[in-house]
Amino acid sequence: MSMLQDLKDMVPYGWRKGLLDLVQPKRPGIGPILRAMDRDVSAVFDIGANVGDVSLYMLHYFSNATIFGFEPCAATYDRLLSNVKKAGYMDRFRPFRLGFFDEETEGILQVASAHGANSLIASGDEYRAMNPHVANIATEQIPLMRLDDFVVREGIGHIDLVKIDVEGVERQVLEGGAETFANKVDTVVMEVSFVRRPRGDGEYIHLFQLLQVYGFAPAEIYDLSHADGAAAWKLAQFDCVFRRYK
Repeated sequence: MSMLQDLKDMVPYGWRKGLLDLVQPKRPGIGPILRAMDRDVSAVFDIGANVGDVSLYMLHYFSNATIFGFEPCAATYDRLLSNVKKAGYMDRFRPFRLGFFDEETEGILQVASAHGANSLIASGDEYRAMNPHVANIATEQIPLMRLDDFVVREGIGHIDLVKIDVEGVERQVLEGGAETFANKVDTVVMEVSFVRRPRGDGEYIHLFQLLQVYGFAPAEIYDLSHADGAAAWKLAQFDCVFRRYK
């Protein structure tokens, strides 16, 4: 570990993020998006928590909330726990090593060389062309369940915010949580990819349609990503905030 990292770890997480907000209040990423939201929330879901970057932001900004973090990959889950413990937030963090889907089953996760690219679906031609640095290096069997079943099992009556970053199975997450999204969620933040599945399949249209049926409409788009060198099909992905309108 470098001396710079040692010094960084000596500074409490909240102080570091407070300084970052002061120096770069409009920086890219989800930080400023969460910072601008109502802080008086009690339950937040981070679906596809990865190593905990977003969960830590949520724990920092929503100081009275319990954050439920869901990460199915074993090695990534271990890093998630380590990062949250190091930041001192385990008292408000509830971790689960599982993924959400439209049925209770077990899936085969494609474990990638970049941990943020792990996915239940195989990488297509366009995704590989836009991400030549990402390669699948292993597979892992993971537990999957319906969000609706989890919410009933845990006795959760309301969720202020759900963040979804699941690399291509967003629709399955939404369909497995139909009752939850329609009746118990206020805000959804979701990564929308145009290359995880074949662009011509129109998967992004299904996502917007489902959320509209559940009572949500797009409120803000951020982290717009274009493919380097693409002539005609530049749009790769963006993150979108959906808010309840009914």
